[in-house]
Amino acid sequence: MNGGRETLRQLILEKGVVRGKPIFISSTRMSTFYFNLRPILFSYEGSRLVSAVLLPLIRGLDVDCIGGTEDSSVPIVMSLCVLSGYNGFYVREKAKKYGLQEQVEGNLGKKAVLVDDVATSGLSLLNVARIVRGKGCKVEHAVVIVDMLEGAKEKLASEGISLKSVFTREDFKEIA
Repeated sequence: MNGGRETLRQLILEKGVVRGKPIFISSTRMSTFYFNLRPILFSYEGSRLVSAVLLPLIRGLDVDCIGGTEDSSVPIVMSLCVLSGYNGFYVREKAKKYGLQEQVEGNLGKKAVLVDDVATSGLSLLNVARIVRGKGCKVEHAVVIVDMLEGAKEKLASEGISLKSVFTREDFKEIA
């Protein structure tokens, strides 16, 4: 799997990093680079690679579903569901004001692993965990592609959630 991991790292360097002018990131600070993994997540090659490297981090966890935020985690959840056999869900920032007016869409189980592309402060994952827990689903694990090493692991751990990542910011020293 190291070959797939390195191939994904190279793909991220080629297509998933925005550089140049300072960019405001979720941890409430400015950065000279930003991981924009959506073009990768919505491509055949990227989706295949992401699933191949994330699935081993999820296998063996005591979970029955995979979920995340309404934005960047949706393609990750879907590709992992296809390969793993788990059901999936996503959490909207706010419930829709029409239709079924649900905040959690999909198939929420009893024990979830949360996934996302990048963890910076951990607040997005924590918000999802709180909402899902409020629906009666246990959340003890989160898995991301890149951990920016800016407090997400500690913030999640303080609420009983372990964070695993394929990469950390340190794996991309050539852009920092």
